[in-house]
Amino acid sequence: MAYGSVHIPAGCTVKIGDTVGGLASLGVLKGDATIGITYDNVKVLGSKAEKLLDGIKNMEAEAAFELYQLYLPNIKKLLDGAVTVNPIAAAPVPGAVQVVASGAWGYNDFIPIEHQNGAGTIITINSVTGSVDGVLVAETDYFEGQNELGIWGIFIINSVTVTTEVQNITINYDYTPNAAYQLLMGEAYAELVAKIVEFSKTIDGKNFWARLWSVTNSAGLTLSFLDSAGDEPQSLPVTLAGGLDTARAAGEQLIEIYDEIGLIFP
Repeated sequence: MAYGSVHIPAGCTVKIGDTVGGLASLGVLKGDATIGITYDNVKVLGSKAEKLLDGIKNMEAEAAFELYQLYLPNIKKLLDGAVTVNPIAAAPVPGAVQVVASGAWGYNDFIPIEHQNGAGTIITINSVTGSVDGVLVAETDYFEGQNELGIWGIFIINSVTVTTEVQNITINYDYTPNAAYQLLMGEAYAELVAKIVEFSKTIDGKNFWARLWSVTNSAGLTLSFLDSAGDEPQSLPVTLAGGLDTARAAGEQLIEIYDEIGLIFP
């Protein structure tokens, strides 16, 4: 069994999801993260010691890190297929007001709504009003949508009736936060759903990422209840392990590392 590892420095962002476009951040890490690659060496010699076969097989990958933010919907992503998380809604909040100052937005920019529905559903927009142009028209002057993290917001376009970006925008909306989350787990057999996990870092506009294409949680779920007098916050150790994503092209099924920074290759 051969082994190689990649060290991901502190300050990286870890994301998980079913597609690259649907990756969502898991929050703040405690310290560093590591990725390990293992495989079996295959060597076959002929009767005269000539080399007939010299290769590797059974490639596997493992990622290990520790999370500081114990957000139950994120724990569900780590154990998708074995865990159910139910949002418990609080009272609806009608008529929330968000003011986006002139200079803080532009045409076709994504403007995230400050407060989201606890269930992750679309926000009810009552009105979008410009300080110069007045009330804007949905599906004509602005469109509602989500960013790559699943956050709802609006995009204002350069329409006939939106005459300038030099104006404040007031968004009036309704939302329903969550009062709590409920996590449920436990049955005779549950099949975990393999996920993509990505570790990324940006320094001076240059990017690094490492993506494992098909991993599941291999270390269970360990929750520690710390002494309230201590300074150390609650954390969750995570180990994700997996093999090849056979839906991808041969030679690309285990891992992708992209490095503009020189974190691994100087």
